[in-house]
Amino acid sequence: MADLLKQIESEAAELFPVKSSILVAVSGGLDSMILLHSLDAISRKFRWRIAVAHFNHLLRGAESDADQCFVSKFSEQLKLKITLGDWVKDPKLIKEHGLEMAARESRYEFLGKAAKKHRCKYIATAHHADDQVENFLWRLMRGAGGKGLGGIQPLSGMKTDKNIMLARPLLNFSKNDLLYFARTSSVPFREDSTNTNTKYLRNKIRRRLVPYLKRHYSLKLEPSILQSQNLVRTEADYSSQSAQDWLEADLRCPFTNLHKAVQRWVIWHQLVNLNIKPQYGMIETLLYSVNEPFSVDENKRVFRSPEGILCLKRVRTLSYDNRQALIQPQKKWTTHNFGNLRIQCRITAQQKPDHYTGEIFDAKRLGNNILLRHWQAGDYFHPIGNHSPSKLQDLLTNAKIGAHDKRLSIIACTDTGTPFWVQGLRIGELAKTTAQTTEFLHWKWANI
Repeated sequence: MADLLKQIESEAAELFPVKSSILVAVSGGLDSMILLHSLDAISRKFRWRIAVAHFNHLLRGAESDADQCFVSKFSEQLKLKITLGDWVKDPKLIKEHGLEMAARESRYEFLGKAAKKHRCKYIATAHHADDQVENFLWRLMRGAGGKGLGGIQPLSGMKTDKNIMLARPLLNFSKNDLLYFARTSSVPFREDSTNTNTKYLRNKIRRRLVPYLKRHYSLKLEPSILQSQNLVRTEADYSSQSAQDWLEADLRCPFTNLHKAVQRWVIWHQLVNLNIKPQYGMIETLLYSVNEPFSVDENKRVFRSPEGILCLKRVRTLSYDNRQALIQPQKKWTTHNFGNLRIQCRITAQQKPDHYTGEIFDAKRLGNNILLRHWQAGDYFHPIGNHSPSKLQDLLTNAKIGAHDKRLSIIACTDTGTPFWVQGLRIGELAKTTAQTTEFLHWKWANI
């Protein structure tokens, strides 16, 4: 046990200067209890000031409350100040990121506030070597790049406050190392029952994927992944730094002369500086498109100059156009102006004549009245030839119709409100003619 504590002391001394103020994130589980026990044991030697923070996710009822009580009592025994926090669930955040990620974001927000409260520059978390392996596999499945696959760093700045550093002294220790430490030095800890629940992806990786890979492919899985992480991380760091040096240089070589990996990082750094979260698709689009705006959201467009510099353009907030028009097709041609279109239509018993430039629909299937309106969020449309209806928003996006133009798109609906024609897309399955069609709606349109 003494040797293991000495190793943890060596790792921690590299991260925390003498007289540091450290907030230790403690859940009550094995890893965080070892971390708290160790840092408290060696704190006097380095004159560290230790405080504790515990975040109750309120997901396990009485078990969560018991964890909180356990951590509080242990902190009191060590005569350490503790800050407690409860998770106030944000349904929107959970829907957008999932339960695990939403809980993580809230936990780190709480830790940042607790660090400021205790005037701590460092927040110590209990990530260990097994977490690195699981994190690598998890990020690999999400298509992460070099920095993501490079794993958790021993020291990094918080996203929300770069003045507070996240430190992980246990990264070079395995779960078995920590379990041995707890048993030989009588460090108490609690088991989280959700750690065995494989409905959570990380648990599934830990309890199913990693054992399967070790059993069927390599018993040395962990060392191999940790080695790959080190290689990937250093190469990503080099490319990232090269991109940063290029951006800061007074005289730059042409953007096109940079290695593709460096070009991606040039775009990545600029997106971060513009407070835009970099995404693979966004970076690739900007990499291969010059002076073509990429829609970040409804209010922002970003494009890359030939020199490799990104420009952000803000656009006015887009709103939906609620105007409508009701038309009743006749046997004679009638003309209707709506939005930016002039629509002409009539009903006949004839099929498509030669050299016809418009479209033909089954008039009886559409009804006597046709409603013209603009696209609205939530619309569904069933293009001819597709197996089922799709979100109209997705169809318009796939057709490379921008957010502003989407709202100008004109839709023709039956009198029951079902779209059968969308400006610029294929006709709807509902309106197609068949051998049984006896009345035909002739439909022509043009921009005005």
